Amino acid sequence: MIRVSCLLLFSACGSQPQDATLEFSGISMGTGYTVKLLPPADGIDTASLGKKISAILESVDTRMSTYLPGSELSRLNSNPSLEWIPVSPELFTVLQLALEVSRITNGTFDITVGRLVNLWGFGPEQVPETIPDEGTIRREAEKTGYFKLRLDAATSSIRKTQPDLYIDLSGIAQGYAADRVADALDAVPVENYLIDVSGEIRASGHNGSGQEWRIGIEKPDSGVRTVKRIIELRRSGMATSGDYRNFYVRNGKRYAHIIDPRTGHPIEHQLASVSVLHESAALADALATGLLVLGTEPARTLAEQNGIAAYFLTRSGEGFTESYTPLFAPYLAGDAGE
Repeated sequence: MIRVSCLLLFSACGSQPQDATLEFSGISMGTGYTVKLLPPADGIDTASLGKKISAILESVDTRMSTYLPGSELSRLNSNPSLEWIPVSPELFTVLQLALEVSRITNGTFDITVGRLVNLWGFGPEQVPETIPDEGTIRREAEKTGYFKLRLDAATSSIRKTQPDLYIDLSGIAQGYAADRVADALDAVPVENYLIDVSGEIRASGHNGSGQEWRIGIEKPDSGVRTVKRIIELRRSGMATSGDYRNFYVRNGKRYAHIIDPRTGHPIEHQLASVSVLHESAALADALATGLLVLGTEPARTLAEQNGIAAYFLTRSGEGFTESYTPLFAPYLAGDAGE
């Protein structure tokens, strides 16, 4: 779907050029996407570009979805072989990035926790009527561990050290998809664009008003959708991970979809939302999840030690306390009401 947004802008000194922002949107990877861009001076084939964007997202989905039985990842998960298995360059790249973030976060981002995600009812299966017992959690947790996955860059192959190792790329694949679309736009070349794949962002240049792209960070409230902070995004990727949208309540206790690989349980601390800026939306996506698992103080310490631009919203009484690393500060445009 392609929409052309034509807004006439004015200032005190007279009229400004018309905003000819192109907008491509649709459904892919089980979620919505939007791509806004300013076409280059020599024009652009909108129909061809729209098809290319859709094809890129579909390609990522058919390789990395756990919901599609025939996806490359689903076939890999069902393969019990302990031998080296060749995989596509795209899947190999994402696995490399994921293991890099696992090492940075000391395992709080772990793509092998898929069995635990499913056990708690946050995967393709339905939400369980009862909470898993500790014995079952422990047995499933013993089957996880990012260190049980080996990669060979020379042959673009992977090897599992455990036959039933289950990989879930939901914490990085959508960010990677945004990066792939950005690569395609850069190749046109398109200089000014904003890509949003289920909240994973890539931005370049400026919007139709000639200003930096402005992105809202949501207040982590499950009841209403309001913006807490506005970010002025330069050439960068951005991702937010939170515990406030995907959760359920059993016997008065709240269970969020973010699983702590160290315990096998959903996170229980007060850190509600983490936003990360990185030139790669895939890395921002994965880092946001890994930092969210840690909790506020450990996450901020790790982010500062590793030069990560990160923003945190922590539950405090009836509201939220914000904090951020020094590298994030230059992107803050103020509170939503400012």
